[in-house]
Amino acid sequence: MNLEKLTDRVSRELEAALTEDISKEKHEEIWDIIHRAMLDASKRTTRELKETAVITCGPEADLAHKLQEQMDKKRDILIANLSAMR
Repeated sequence: MNLEKLTDRVSRELEAALTEDISKEKHEEIWDIIHRAMLDASKRTTRELKETAVITCGPEADLAHKLQEQMDKKRDILIANLSAMR
């Protein structure tokens, strides 16, 4: 999933759906809700993938830890990118 494309699409759809009579504060509140939802989805997906890696690798715990480190790095990059798009 390309989150930049998703964010662009959601932005366009929101701009079309939001009327001009919405206050700037309300507009920012809506964007904050969406931003937090995307971050939550990312964190949840990462957590589930980690659990799967640990279960799958079982006795190969070192491999599971290496996978976990890589997923953590990618999650951190994703969060930084999402924050920068704001």
